[in-house]
Amino acid sequence: MNASDSQTFESYVPVYDVVPEKWEDARPFLVEQLKKITTAVNTREIGWYLDEELLSGKSFIPGSNNILDGSTSQQFRNILRKVIEFPGLTIGVNTQPHGITVDGNFSLIQLYGAATNATAMTGIPIPNGVSTISYDATNIIITVGSAYTRAYAVLEYIQEL
Repeated sequence: MNASDSQTFESYVPVYDVVPEKWEDARPFLVEQLKKITTAVNTREIGWYLDEELLSGKSFIPGSNNILDGSTSQQFRNILRKVIEFPGLTIGVNTQPHGITVDGNFSLIQLYGAATNATAMTGIPIPNGVSTISYDATNIIITVGSAYTRAYAVLEYIQEL
C-alpha cells in the first residue's frame, strides 16, 4: 500500500488548506476531498451501546459474498454489536439470554463485559483473572467469585450472508 492509499483506512478527517483558484480546477478537487471526508466520517466506530443489534461502525476482513449472478466479490463485512444487561450476578455461573441468531453464519469478533457492586462501590472488568465470560446458542454466561448488583456484556460479531 502506498501513502496515498492509506486514506481509505484512516478514521481522521483530512485537512486541506489549498484549493485551486479556477472553478474548473477546484470543482473536481473539492469533489474528491468531499469523498475522502465522507469516507473518513463513515469509517469510524459508532459510540452507541444498545440492547439491540446494531452496526458498530467497524468493518472486518473481506470475505467472499455471493452476488446474484453467482460470482463472488471481496467485500468488507460489517461488525454488529449488542449489549446484554444482567440484573445482577451471584457467586458462580450466571446466564442471560442474548437473543442473537447463533448458527453457521455467526462469527464472534469480541466479547467483554463489566460488573458493578453498587453497595460496596466496586467493579470489575470481565473477563479477568477470577471471572469468565462466554456464550452458547442462547445465552451469555458469566462466572464470578463475588456478587454484583448489575453487569453488562458486549458482543461484537459478524453474520455471513
